[in-house]
Amino acid sequence: MGEPLTIGILGANSWIANAAVIPAINECPNAVLGASGARSGPIGYGDVLSDPDVDAVYIALANGDHLEWVERAAQAGKHVLCEKPLAISSGDARRMFEACDAAGVLLAEAYMTPFHPLSLAIAALINAGDLGEIRHVASQFTFPLALPESDSEINYRWLTEQGGGALLDVGIYCLDPVQRILGSNELTIDAQVVSADTGIDLTTSAWLRNSAGITASVLTSFELPENQALQIDGTAGSLRVDRPFTPGTDDSMFRITRRDGSFDEHRIEGANCYALMIGAFVDAVRGSTPWSRSSADVLSTIGLCESIAAAGRETK
Repeated sequence: MGEPLTIGILGANSWIANAAVIPAINECPNAVLGASGARSGPIGYGDVLSDPDVDAVYIALANGDHLEWVERAAQAGKHVLCEKPLAISSGDARRMFEACDAAGVLLAEAYMTPFHPLSLAIAALINAGDLGEIRHVASQFTFPLALPESDSEINYRWLTEQGGGALLDVGIYCLDPVQRILGSNELTIDAQVVSADTGIDLTTSAWLRNSAGITASVLTSFELPENQALQIDGTAGSLRVDRPFTPGTDDSMFRITRRDGSFDEHRIEGANCYALMIGAFVDAVRGSTPWSRSSADVLSTIGLCESIAAAGRETK
């Protein structure tokens, strides 16, 4: 296994770092937690990047701060695992990949869902053709985001300049399975956007169709009741899974409804997908296994978010 990879933290006070990623680093046998920097505190972001013991950094900052600190991490020679969405625009994402490529370091987006056994089982089933010819995909990720009580407490998700809004925040979960089935090219897109006073999208709903006639519906929201759902409808069966995007250590289940009305139920063993992601990141840095989500994949998803947002503006 070699020496464990030392991973520092930029954004040590963030919820996601403390609730999920730092525990995942501690759980991973081939990784060790390094210096952790916060906006205020004894250790700053620059201190983490200048620490010679830090091999890589996990960036858990506001979306609008990703570009600056990814580029600075690359300049410092650190590999980067950056919280999703990687960037608030395709242009920013390209700059990040160019900077990391030039520095010879890995840039990976911290999108944990594909590493969970539930996601792997669904992907294998689709690839095997078990659902027949797929006709439609429906994906939804909605939850109510509390309004800030004062400007000093405002969450970056409410700010357009920080890449806020429901589509950027949770769009990757809904769009990744859609893109795997419909592809990313020659998509016809219709969208509707409900905006907040701050300018961010509270709710974005979209309808997509590819050149083969496969359709998809996508719904993301900060104002609707909490719900995660994925349904894939094919000529040989319709697959439905609840809470598909944040599966945890408890067992998961999905059901396939067949043409004759019968059901196939699949129970999948739970796992810590964050720990699996950290392990895959270490393997990719060490060169033993390539990172599964390419720069083209990341750019495609961000570009699709931009196209959906543009379609929503045209609808208005």
